[in-house]
Amino acid sequence: MPTSLPKKAAMALAVAALMTGCNSDSKSSDNALNSAQVIYVSPDGTGNGTQAAPADLASGLALVRNGDTLRLLAGQYAQLSSPLAITADRLTIEGAGVGASILVLDTASACELISINADRVRMTGLEIDASTLTLAPESCSNPALIAASGDQLVLRELAVTGGNPTPAEGAVELPVAHAYSLVSLQGSSNALTVEDLQLTDAPQHALAVQNADGDISITGLTVANAGYRGIYLHQVEGAVDVVSNDVNGAVNEGIYLRDVTGEVSILQNNVSNILYRPTIAGGSGIEGGIVHTNTAGVVITTLRMNTVDIDPLGLNRALSGEPLLDIDGIEVNMLGTARGFALVEDNTVRNTDDDGIDTDTADQAELDIIIRNNTLTGMQDRSISFVATGDGVVRGLIEDNTITGPSTLLDNDDVDADGIGIRPRQNASVNVTVRNNIVNQPGRKGIDVNMNRGANNTGPVNNALAVFRFENNTVTGAGQRGLDVQLEDTAQASGVLINNTVTGADDDGIRVRSGAGDNESVVQTTQLSVAIIGNQVSNSAANGDGGIFARVQRESRLCLMLEDNQSSNSSADQDYFLRSQQDSVLELQGLGAAIASANPSVPLREALVATGNTGRDATFPVRVQNNDVRTPNSCVFVNGDLTPALPVLP
Repeated sequence: MPTSLPKKAAMALAVAALMTGCNSDSKSSDNALNSAQVIYVSPDGTGNGTQAAPADLASGLALVRNGDTLRLLAGQYAQLSSPLAITADRLTIEGAGVGASILVLDTASACELISINADRVRMTGLEIDASTLTLAPESCSNPALIAASGDQLVLRELAVTGGNPTPAEGAVELPVAHAYSLVSLQGSSNALTVEDLQLTDAPQHALAVQNADGDISITGLTVANAGYRGIYLHQVEGAVDVVSNDVNGAVNEGIYLRDVTGEVSILQNNVSNILYRPTIAGGSGIEGGIVHTNTAGVVITTLRMNTVDIDPLGLNRALSGEPLLDIDGIEVNMLGTARGFALVEDNTVRNTDDDGIDTDTADQAELDIIIRNNTLTGMQDRSISFVATGDGVVRGLIEDNTITGPSTLLDNDDVDADGIGIRPRQNASVNVTVRNNIVNQPGRKGIDVNMNRGANNTGPVNNALAVFRFENNTVTGAGQRGLDVQLEDTAQASGVLINNTVTGADDDGIRVRSGAGDNESVVQTTQLSVAIIGNQVSNSAANGDGGIFARVQRESRLCLMLEDNQSSNSSADQDYFLRSQQDSVLELQGLGAAIASANPSVPLREALVATGNTGRDATFPVRVQNNDVRTPNSCVFVNGDLTPALPVLP
């Protein structure tokens, strides 16, 4: 678990320290505070730093001592030598306000133009104009206009402008390594407050916080046209708040947290207009509007009430002029050995060219996640994507979300515009409950579990385990299937589809399929046990095989329960269709005698009616194809009581 102190514990220790008595150390501190002075500076100052005779900025910096205040009077401070070095502890640097006290930085003479290397420094009420600067000297690594390191730093009410030009179509390269970030904070400890900053035209990151710990608060930032990420946190531990920030225009990610552990709150942020610049290998190489990715450690993450609009202008174009490929809305990823707990709720995501809300768990990572009450509109790929690979372990709850598919699909082979897509792969273990969601007009499938190899069937063999429950969901107007489950290779799954409503699918209303893989490198021995209970399927189109379609192939097994469903699809050939091919086995729970291939199959209709199923009329069409549907023998059936392990959040 995180090693830094929670906020309340830290406060309690601070209070206790104040009440320990008057020892020599506290007396020294009091004396230092009592001797603190205010140094006044002005653009044309020539005095000794008093209010009546302000000094120039360089002289004022030379005069300050620990605990002092450096007060910058209104005016434009130009022709400054750099770097401006701040080394006094407990220093307050105070301007007359944004638009009043303005520092003009116009010479790229150093890697850090304003350098803070001290504790408890407070900077407020300044504007920094570096609008003519883009690149630092080539020898610089991670250069910044403001670079700070120290304990308990406070940056508040600042405006910083860099020299990043407005992106133009055809500009495909990422910023070079020696492009300036606006604000870079490294090695900060105990506390960091960044509040009410205006960060514009950053050649690199607008704000970067790295190798920091403690209570970290980033609130009220306005970021426009960042040449790389808007807000970037890397290797940070503690109680982290990223709240009420506005990022409009960034390349790669708007808000990106990488290896940030502890307790993280990402709340009420607005992120829009996120662009990308392709890598040489193709694709963007980036992740999304708001991203939290860890490779180690433990984190509790809350993403709530954020608004992400990746492509508000409806351009769906990269800077190179080609269609976008990989920009998600919100991502939570646990990789390596990371342990994550995540709550993603009450967010609004619009107009992504990839997934809306995406979670990836891989390697030996483990994640408990709840995705609840989000509104997602216009996703070109999965509106909610749920992927587990390697030996990843995931427990998920996806509930009460409202999803509306895109009005127009991009002409791109990578587009899988599913409403909710679940992808257990390799040796992953997934427990997922999907309930009470509304999915309207998904470009492809409504809700699906696809245990395939990925990577266009070139990935590792799928040997994953999954337990799933789809309950009380409504899917309308799916571009393909409404609800879909399919397994490949040696994957195994148990699940329940119960009390869902599927209307107007352009393919099957509900399909379950075992042994779907066609890769000859492994024998297809998938095992799927599924109960389909109390669902309402109507108006499926003639493009599909049936309202409810169950299929098993090769050497795989399908253990099926059908009970109390209503499947009425006047345009489809079949209301129910069961198909077993090659050496596969399909067993139907409650069946008293095997049913041979037939179209129509009166014995199958009678068996279905006996377990409460209905169709379009009394003689609703049903079909059995290829092998017999078998009576229960070797199957382990599930029923409506099956409940996947639910996520447990601290």
